[in-house]
Amino acid sequence: MTFRKLAVRVVLFAGGVVVTLVLVAFLSVQIQQRVLRWRAERLSADMYQIRLYQSTWADAQRLMHRWGAWGHYDGSCTAASCKYEIEMGSIASNIPWVPRHAWLDWLLIHDRFNLYEWFDGRGSAVHASFTVHDGTIWRTSAWIGVSVPRRRMRRENDFDSSLSVGSASYQRLHRTLENWMPFIGDSEDELAQHPYYKVGRPDGCMINCQIEIVYYSTRTPPSEIMRLTSYDFSCFTRFNPCAHIEDLLPAAKEWHLYDNAYESSPTVPKPGSLPPPCSNIPVWAQARDARYVLAVEALSTEIAKHHEDYGEYLREVTKVRVVSSLKEPAPWLPGAIVSADHIYWLNDASQSSEGKHLVPGRRYIVFAIGNDRRDRLLTKDSPLSFDRCGVQEDTPEIRRDLEKGFAQNDTLRP
Repeated sequence: MTFRKLAVRVVLFAGGVVVTLVLVAFLSVQIQQRVLRWRAERLSADMYQIRLYQSTWADAQRLMHRWGAWGHYDGSCTAASCKYEIEMGSIASNIPWVPRHAWLDWLLIHDRFNLYEWFDGRGSAVHASFTVHDGTIWRTSAWIGVSVPRRRMRRENDFDSSLSVGSASYQRLHRTLENWMPFIGDSEDELAQHPYYKVGRPDGCMINCQIEIVYYSTRTPPSEIMRLTSYDFSCFTRFNPCAHIEDLLPAAKEWHLYDNAYESSPTVPKPGSLPPPCSNIPVWAQARDARYVLAVEALSTEIAKHHEDYGEYLREVTKVRVVSSLKEPAPWLPGAIVSADHIYWLNDASQSSEGKHLVPGRRYIVFAIGNDRRDRLLTKDSPLSFDRCGVQEDTPEIRRDLEKGFAQNDTLRP
């Protein structure tokens, strides 16, 4: 055998080894991504079967048994109280119990992770949880994340991109100390469009990441919950990767949270737009979300006009007598006379046209802002404050709507 023939055979053998290694690497990455997608779809289908306040401890145990390899809980887990979490991800995720390989660590250390991505590998993870209370499931949540693969070596100021969507059920769609809702504008205006849920995204996540969060009421119809949490897990395996949040959650198309730089949250209107009329917001939704609901009688009103660099406004200070507390016991006791301070911006047509000024001699329902975030001290002498639409006439019809809202609350916080 001549040297030339030997060299050709060595080259062919080496090329075959390289092709084989590339093929094995490609198949390995594809298999683990597709297995993850299959498991994620099964888990999502199981979560759809949960009916809040109806699914039993036996239902929860079946889920724990099925997903025990990826599930865990802290402390004790009994029919009386248990929060069970299920989490799984690709080998590129940061989940502790997902095995990490030395070659992947080498790629990360040497900033060559996109070599893994060339085989259509991507960081992807799924998280789901449910909370059992008094023998039934009362809460659910989910989170899905996937990276957007790069097709070239990293350059200066070239960062990985990612898509993340999350959802969680709460009895009140309002900020509290337990439920901080860091991505939500915490405005009641959203309830005019969809009273069962709120959506939002964090500020500053525009270029290299897209994140959306959905908070929905525990009384949301199951079909609506399914729509809000119908994730497209093909983003884990597509050769043409998902690049927008709507690819991962189709329902997000109607929210337009990443359409332009003006919208830091869905509660921030575009320039020139006005918030929805208060009459469009269901009273029962306000009653569900409020901590304190008071019946008051207006005694006297003083209105003063003020001017600031950012506009003119009317400051209305009304003396009111507290008639009763209709929800949680409030700091303001029945019979107490307190001030209700409210500001009306003169350039806000939605306020001036709706007649929400408190008229002496009339009775009103006030959704008073409470110390939900524990950042202010409320006493019996504290003034009442309320949101733009936080006042309603005290009528039998309004009272019936209040009861509908109160009935949607439970005893588990948040």
